[in-house]
Amino acid sequence: MKKTNVILYAAVLLALCAGCGNRQQFTINGTFGDSQWDGHKAYLLNATGIVDSADITEGRFTFNGTAAEPWIGTVAAEGDGVRAQLECIVEPGTINIDIVNDHLAGTPLNDSLQLFLQANDNSDLESDLNAYLQLYYMAPDVVSRAEAERCYDSLEAIAIDRTYRLAHDLYSRHHTDLLGAYAMGVLCGTDRLDYAALEQLLADAAPIVRNYPPVDSKLAQLRAVDATSAGRHYTDIQGVDGRLSDLIDGRLALVDFYASWCGPCRAEIRDNLVPLWKKYQSKGLVIVGLNVWERGDRATREAAHQKVMADLGITYPQLVDSTRTATDTYGVRGIPQIMLIGPDGTILARDLRGAAIEEAVVKALGK
Repeated sequence: MKKTNVILYAAVLLALCAGCGNRQQFTINGTFGDSQWDGHKAYLLNATGIVDSADITEGRFTFNGTAAEPWIGTVAAEGDGVRAQLECIVEPGTINIDIVNDHLAGTPLNDSLQLFLQANDNSDLESDLNAYLQLYYMAPDVVSRAEAERCYDSLEAIAIDRTYRLAHDLYSRHHTDLLGAYAMGVLCGTDRLDYAALEQLLADAAPIVRNYPPVDSKLAQLRAVDATSAGRHYTDIQGVDGRLSDLIDGRLALVDFYASWCGPCRAEIRDNLVPLWKKYQSKGLVIVGLNVWERGDRATREAAHQKVMADLGITYPQLVDSTRTATDTYGVRGIPQIMLIGPDGTILARDLRGAAIEEAVVKALGK
């Protein structure tokens, strides 16, 4: 081969390689709309942590990199006690992000994601939701608190139904690509799916969807919920001073997953569980407070547990989760979680709140 041909061949090869590299390059141009964030950093994160960081100057920042395959990222920044963030699809091309206004543009998947974000705008409900939440925490009595909770739940249901419908439509059109994984993650966050429904949706999903960490995590959680749903035998839990079975076997039992810092947990204990213990203890009911998710080291958690018992007048049996896995066993993502277990160990009901707790107890005692 002539020398000139070798040089020409090498030049063509370099050009092809450069072209391949360019096709994988991405640029994220971000803005906050003003300079209050100047002097802080913006971060690009994936599911495992920080991928890159950039200085914010005059309210703007830029990330550059390569993406052999698209991935779901989060652009976030913290400054002066405020945090702002927005998810995006990191894919080749130039992506423009306005974090303050939740706006994405520039690449195919991000353009489609922006249409979803625009349609799924629940800002029209936010002020009323916040108002009812404040009324709930400031309620002077049980009736007022229950009414505030009912109003809040009604509005929240409207928002969740809207999100579910839009995410389901997005997923149906993208169940084989990364935007389908994002949509499925949103669907999982609505808590409108049980284990069977999620498995059905995932039946024709691409691996990129099924293996997306939020989806995989939700599938595991719903599998645990299904295994401990009403009609199933309860799963035992190891506590600091014993086991759940030591306290409930052969008895009708209310088991309350709670934490001392949880406002709704404290309200259920004060308004319902303590009165029910006084009322039905002599009729065969046992209540077990299952303390979970306490914060701090062991001594701090123990002090918080003892204080909440004293503050709320709790005298029924307690179990402190020693392995901190009780909620995983039952697929619990939020507390309080109150369930009723029959004398034979069958779970009679889960997710009991308010007046429904006593109704379930009376029904079970009458059998």
